[in-house]
Amino acid sequence: MRFQTVPALAIILILSLLIAPACGHAPLNTGESSDLSTPVLITQPEKSYVIYGHLHEPAMIAYYRFNMAAGQTLHVALLVRGKSETAPDLIIMGPDIPDSGTPPASLQILPGSSVFVIPGRPPERPEYELFSPAALFQVASYTTQVPASGTYYVAVFTADGEQDYSLAPGYKEEFTATEWLLVPISVIGIHAWEGQSPFIVLAPCIALVLLGIALLVRQQKRTGISRSPFSWLAITTGLLYLSGASITFTQMVRALGITGWDNSAILTLLFIIIPVVLGIAAVRIGFTAGHPVLRKDRVFIAVIGVLGLVVWGGLIIGPVIAFVAALVPERV
Repeated sequence: MRFQTVPALAIILILSLLIAPACGHAPLNTGESSDLSTPVLITQPEKSYVIYGHLHEPAMIAYYRFNMAAGQTLHVALLVRGKSETAPDLIIMGPDIPDSGTPPASLQILPGSSVFVIPGRPPERPEYELFSPAALFQVASYTTQVPASGTYYVAVFTADGEQDYSLAPGYKEEFTATEWLLVPISVIGIHAWEGQSPFIVLAPCIALVLLGIALLVRQQKRTGISRSPFSWLAITTGLLYLSGASITFTQMVRALGITGWDNSAILTLLFIIIPVVLGIAAVRIGFTAGHPVLRKDRVFIAVIGVLGLVVWGGLIIGPVIAFVAALVPERV
């Protein structure tokens, strides 16, 4: 078993390194501002972020500020969380931006700024987001190389009632280590923003972990086999990896049910298959580990922990437990 595990983990490592740079928007918690004098500052305007906002009342406008150099690309997409007959508008303001459309009367405009209004239009067919996974309802977008250095503003406006929206500025898909590690937690927040209950989102994970542990306890009582702390932790790691994959699979099916089949879902399957393979490997290591625990078993479970962080396996908890398993004493 161990000799088959080594090439399998090597293949997973290569796949993980290949798919990691391709992952979309980094979540950005910025708050919101309805006053042009105190707009939300986007410090890295070309980095791909996603910001979740809420317009609380009709005619409300949320403002965002970008400090940009001539020749940089200003890219912004505006999305809503579901099908709707109405959609918020996207407004771009700044030096030498061509005037277009009729700005709302409540819009605050700096002297010397041009205004480009992109009316929001609900899409005929939502797009499939392969990494979350989710159905994306993009209602407006704008892309240009800014003609002059200066401060540019993006505003989101609704003439109707309350409106949830997400703003996706930037196009460079980059993550800091912290942003990458926290993606599994951010994804749960995304699904909550879509209107799903966090408990429902986590239900497949909770059910699978509880069922797995219950079966293990039952087997131990029936057979009288006493497992080491390492074995219990390794098996729990595997269950969490399998559970995290079940959440991704459930959300993929849900999203594709809204958007229809999308070939990019094949890449989503990698974020399901790789944690499943890692989870099965962790469970097998836990079941076959002897007394004392061999060093190579500890190394294998540590590698599974590292790979889990790369491919978002086990909702962060799984990899942490894997590292604990690698270091836990023979008896606790």
